[in-house]
This record gives sequence, structure tokens and C-alpha cells, in this order.
Amino acid sequence: MSTDDKNGNDLKAIYLQATETVAEDLKNYYPSAVLLFGSMASYLEGVSDKIPNDMDLLIVGNNRPFELKNRDYGIEVEFNLMPVEQMIHIAYSLRYDNKAVALSKLYSKNVVKQHCIDVTAACLLLGSSYKAFGIEQIEIDGLSDKRDYSVHRVLLGKEWWHHLQDYACERRGPWKRFSDKLVGIDTFE
Repeated sequence: MSTDDKNGNDLKAIYLQATETVAEDLKNYYPSAVLLFGSMASYLEGVSDKIPNDMDLLIVGNNRPFELKNRDYGIEVEFNLMPVEQMIHIAYSLRYDNKAVALSKLYSKNVVKQHCIDVTAACLLLGSSYKAFGIEQIEIDGLSDKRDYSVHRVLLGKEWWHHLQDYACERRGPWKRFSDKLVGIDTFE
């Protein structure tokens, strides 16, 4: 059941309209994929009934949407831009690196860059199996975060995104990387 705002408007409908509008605006930047994640994705998917206070987007592309930062979508929008090659590199690591190496790459970027978008991207790529891989989201107080970071909606680039997810989720490991490289099937296309 949807919750209404103080004026009696259906919040779910408002949020869906906002996601459609922002996706339409982002088409002009030719992203490979645009993903809605975080509290709004959980709310729209029915995983959480907590009212979101912002819209978290992961834009996989090489063009920055500078003009959209100040646009009013009726809710605050956080644009997280990830270059295509960086996202493919994360998928490659999840596919071929042993888990310890893949996790150290993800978390070292988390510490160095002081944001967790690479870890979140890995969670989105792996889906609900990210915990089995060993990825943990940590709260500021040092406790494990119980929210499901794999919940997302693909707003643009569904085919490309699902292909990349399939690539990342097929664990080949370091030994099969060598044989894949020999026959030329180790790269994402």
C-alpha cells in the first residue's frame, strides 16, 4: 500500500514520475546504464516502507551530467558517475580475481577515495549473492549494515547491464583467466 504525502498525493507515483523524468534527461548523455539504488529503490520495490529522502543513481557512462545537478526533480538526486571502463574492471575482478584480491581492491578504493561507490557497484553486479562473496557494508559506527545493497532498478541500459551482471557473476577464478586469455574470451564485450 502506497503512502501519501501531507497533501494526499501518492508518494510512489511521485517517485516513479521523478525516476522517469531523470532517466529521460540522462538519455542525452548516452550512458551505458543508469541504476536507481538505495532507499528509493527499496521503497519502490516494496523491500522497505521507509520513505526515502533522496534518489541515488549510479550512472555508468563517460559523460558528466553537469546541467542536471541543479534541476528540481521534486526530490534530492545524488548522481554517482562511474566510467564504463571502471565498471567493467570491477566486473572483471569479480569474475577472475580470487575473492581476497577482489575484496581488497574494492575496500582499498573505499578507503582511498573515502566513498563506497565501488563496493555498492559490486553489490549491484552480484545481486543478492554479494554477501556470499564476502562483501559487507559497514555503518559509521563499525557495525554491519543490514540493508540489502543489491536492490536496484535499471532505468536505462537494461540489456547492457544484465549482460555485465552475467559476466561478473560467472566466477572463473585466476586459473580460468589464463585459459580464457589464451583463447581470447577474457574480455567483456
